[in-house]
Amino acid sequence: MKYFTPDQMTQDMFEGSSVCHYEISKSETQELDLDRLNEFMSELLEYGSLPRQKVLFSFAGYDTDERELIFIPEVIKCAKALISQHPYFWYYATPFNSEFFFLVLLLEEKNQTIATIPLARKFHIKTDKEKVMGMIKIMGINLNIFGEEIDDIGGAVESLKVWSEKILVALGLK
Repeated sequence: MKYFTPDQMTQDMFEGSSVCHYEISKSETQELDLDRLNEFMSELLEYGSLPRQKVLFSFAGYDTDERELIFIPEVIKCAKALISQHPYFWYYATPFNSEFFFLVLLLEEKNQTIATIPLARKFHIKTDKEKVMGMIKIMGINLNIFGEEIDDIGGAVESLKVWSEKILVALGLK
């Protein structure tokens, strides 16, 4: 798979199997400064359905932090803010290597139940299927609204199918 950065983004770059890698910097994360990200999301809208599931979002600057991203409060807060401000995030985000963004939605400040297996770097989250299905339903509603706005209902439905499958399998619910 070929990756390109947002500053290299053109319509041609999104064709084929190329994926845009968007890094959210550590300073943006710590300051909860989403201005650059908001601008990027607006640019994606100009491309319509072309970048569907072709953006890999990541957090940069945490390579020396021994904690997993899921244990870094400012990363969790930033990821939740991103999804809250852009509920159509799921349309653009590649479901491969992006499970983290759904996992943060399952975390509640008062009832956080998460553990890691250090060598596997995988997470086990205790949650009930009803809650997960409710979150998937909200994702579907947001994707449907977005699909209507950009005239790509089929793409929105396909995004929901791919993400739902990925989420349910990752959480052992399917």
